[in-house]
Amino acid sequence: MGGVLSRVSAVELPEAVTRVLDEGQAKLVEGLSLIDKCLADELPSTVVLKTVGATIAVCWLGRFLSNTWDAMKEEGVLQSAIEVLKSLPGISGIVAREKDKLSRKIKKQVMEERYEHSKVPKFNAIPQKQMSQKQVLQAIDDINSKDETYEDGKSMLSGALYFSSADHANFQTKVYGKFVGTNPIHADSYPSVARMDAELVSMTASMVRGGSEAVCGSVTSGGSESILCAMKASRDWWLARNGLGIVRNVMKALPWRKGTVKPEIIMADSAHAAYIKAASYYGLKMVVIPVGEKTGYRLTASAVRRRITSNTAIVVVSAPSYPHGVCDDIEGIGKLAAAYGIACHVDACLGGFVLPFAEEAGFARPKFDFGMPGLTSMSIDTHKYGLAHKGTSVVLYRCKEIRKHQFTSITDWSGGLYISPTMAGSRSGAVIAAAWASLLAIGREGFISQAKHLLGLAEHLAHRIDSECAHLQLLGQPDSSVVAWGAVDRTQVDIYKVNGTSLSFFLSLALSPRPHLLSFALCLTPSFTPS
Repeated sequence: MGGVLSRVSAVELPEAVTRVLDEGQAKLVEGLSLIDKCLADELPSTVVLKTVGATIAVCWLGRFLSNTWDAMKEEGVLQSAIEVLKSLPGISGIVAREKDKLSRKIKKQVMEERYEHSKVPKFNAIPQKQMSQKQVLQAIDDINSKDETYEDGKSMLSGALYFSSADHANFQTKVYGKFVGTNPIHADSYPSVARMDAELVSMTASMVRGGSEAVCGSVTSGGSESILCAMKASRDWWLARNGLGIVRNVMKALPWRKGTVKPEIIMADSAHAAYIKAASYYGLKMVVIPVGEKTGYRLTASAVRRRITSNTAIVVVSAPSYPHGVCDDIEGIGKLAAAYGIACHVDACLGGFVLPFAEEAGFARPKFDFGMPGLTSMSIDTHKYGLAHKGTSVVLYRCKEIRKHQFTSITDWSGGLYISPTMAGSRSGAVIAAAWASLLAIGREGFISQAKHLLGLAEHLAHRIDSECAHLQLLGQPDSSVVAWGAVDRTQVDIYKVNGTSLSFFLSLALSPRPHLLSFALCLTPSFTPS
């Protein structure tokens, strides 16, 4: 070994370098000899086992440190340090006491200060004796006397109450009453509900079909369930095409693997919190990309491209985002997803019944439909701007091949066949019927008129903030019905006081901790007016 190294060094390397190499080689041989002496009394098998054990231990330590570093990068060094401090003896007790104090304060504000329990006692157990229907209805009237209500043209709730008129709300209630007790899981017993369920999906899909007849979907209980269904289906669709099974599990267990082989979901930090829930439920690794003023608070294709790895399964785009009311680069990111063979979900829970009608309403807004490459699923809430009773949303898929991964099909259960299309088993046929009826009663003309009203209001509010409020700045130009703003200088404007003042005028705003630490988002509804 020494002779070969010396000959190569003499021919190819300067004399000084050769001398250093020779000295290093001598020290290496000396070190190996010392190891041999130390292990002279050990059996060869013991040496092998100790070597393997030490190698695995070092690899696992490296993997642990790598995962810890990745977590710190995701959470932030400051937040990670705070979490460590909160777990220390003494400090953890202080944190627990403060949480308990805050919990009691919230309970007092929400329950004790709003309701007179002397008038309506708490029901923590079933009453021993039955109450008359009149007594129960009176208790309900007393309890909900301080609940938020809607009046024609007077609602000031940000993104909470979408009905624009009492007439439509009463119509919804009438339809609901006709189908109380129905359950689409028993389609043979309630064929009318099964038909409405299918037609509700089809009518919603017609807005974003993009010329494709393969688009399909399901009715869910709300936007979060639609997101959870889409993430589960997208994950399993990706795994089925990227080594699901024993090979992936073996690779996951290898100690020298850096990080994780969990399927990854790429999303902006402005994406809905339901994706964090989905990552927790389905074992996904979140890859969160901050958005800011430079990109207009939009997730860009270039930012996504930099974060794609061999484990990337899903990328999420918003139409629009809840905190800022802007659409991500849906077309660009969709093309990227198509090129890499990953799922791309469009979160249109908020804009699904607004943006598809923008062009006909006279507004140029970002488009999204299944005619675009790479878009594999969408979530659209019928109980928001579809003006349906609370409790319905629609999740759509590009084709049945993706949607099948959403379903649960159990054929060998002792109780018989169990087939469930969504996360729920039993579902209310009443809310499905109400949503179906709402789309018929509003019609395309009604939704175009609604889009014109909402988009016009958003532009009007954004213009006034931009031109008349020197201490405030828009956080992105609104694409849909959400307008977001924050303080130019936090020392000049106390956002908490602004929030308190808005509540005194019965205007409910969504207070967000980011960016600029504090900001507002106002989700306009059909009842809002320019005044």
